[in-house]
Amino acid sequence: MQLWTEYEGRKIAETYTLGKLLRSEGRNGFFSTADTSGHAAVIRLTEAHYDEDELLKRWQQVAEMHQSNLIGIERFGQTNFDGVAITYALMEANDANLADVLQERPLTITETTQVARAVHSALSALHARGLIHEHIEPVNVLAVGETVKLRSDCVRECIADTEFNTPEGCAELRRRDVHDFGVLLLQCLTLEKRYNPGLNLPDIFRRLVPHMLDGSWSLEQVGQLLNPPAPTTNRATNSTKATLSATSQAETSTASKTARLKHSDQGTLPLEPAFESASPAEPKLSYRREVTEDSSGFNLRPWLLGGVAALIVCIIVIRHFVSAKPAAPVRSATPAQTTRASSPIAAAPSRATRTSAAGAQSALATAHAPGWYVIAWTYNHQSQAQTRADRVNARFAGFHAEVFSPHGRPPYLVSLGGPMSEPQAKALQQRARRSGLPRDTYIRNYR
Repeated sequence: MQLWTEYEGRKIAETYTLGKLLRSEGRNGFFSTADTSGHAAVIRLTEAHYDEDELLKRWQQVAEMHQSNLIGIERFGQTNFDGVAITYALMEANDANLADVLQERPLTITETTQVARAVHSALSALHARGLIHEHIEPVNVLAVGETVKLRSDCVRECIADTEFNTPEGCAELRRRDVHDFGVLLLQCLTLEKRYNPGLNLPDIFRRLVPHMLDGSWSLEQVGQLLNPPAPTTNRATNSTKATLSATSQAETSTASKTARLKHSDQGTLPLEPAFESASPAEPKLSYRREVTEDSSGFNLRPWLLGGVAALIVCIIVIRHFVSAKPAAPVRSATPAQTTRASSPIAAAPSRATRTSAAGAQSALATAHAPGWYVIAWTYNHQSQAQTRADRVNARFAGFHAEVFSPHGRPPYLVSLGGPMSEPQAKALQQRARRSGLPRDTYIRNYR
């Protein structure tokens, strides 16, 4: 068979044009391509070794699952390519893989939890169908948009039978998947493949990883810790019990409830269930409206509203007299300032801009110097951009985040380090990404 690179630009199954060779694995080649709708895709070609039927059966099982955390297989089949029997699988394209990220930095606790839940979901679905993965490693954990997905074309079947696979053998293979899953989580947090009891892991993973590595926890037990039941369930159950109990003890009319409320010496509400009735037309707020009346039926609401209004008027009058000081001399505005004052943004500044006028106007008044900038965020509102810059400066030393607008209007950019040469900007961009700032941080030359 020819080298895989020699197939770039050719058609497979008279339908899919092979783009760039992405990688090769022995008798497998992975190419970029497009599906029949023109969407980006990846196609796997495998030189057949009398196992075509087995491969096609695996891929059909995955294609039928439609599991959200497994790379989808859109189409599969077999063909003849230059006299060589080939099986192919057309799969959804991915944006990145976990191995590339771990080359630069470990994941945060939040990111690791996201990966853990996604891989657990995918692996649970495979095991439920009698499939095992056997290739759980960072390079096979992929990102498709905002979703973490596990590679799916490499799975195989393991169902206990009397001839080839014993129940114990299949159970051991599933435990091995869980073990490899634990190693993956260890790499995400520490970049290490071997567990050391002295490692300072976050609480949930300090409990998970050792049990996954020594085989004492099943995939179901891992899921119970990763996805604990929502606490609202218990509260809802308790509320339902209280409702049933209170209803059985006090089946009286609404009129009698109101009478008891008005004749209560302490002015407190009697015990009532969490919900008045099964009908949304009878909200419990009706009791709160009745409690605003005293036992004589005197309505307090108008007096309360009048008191609040009078208090607001007093505050406004006091502030007016306190702030009525002689006006300070007005400095003449520069032409640049006059131009800014006529723009809609300056004429109607946001609340955050008014409260920090000096800092905000300084950011606009200072014309940016020409040079290369490292841009980490883009905002439509200056106050939001300034808030982000302040947070970066408070948390990360040495990046000197600042806000500027290339055109004197939205968008407002949060840059790192100010103007610099292109090599300096590239170096700062890499350092920012390694420090946990957005991975889509980019550089641009503003003249």
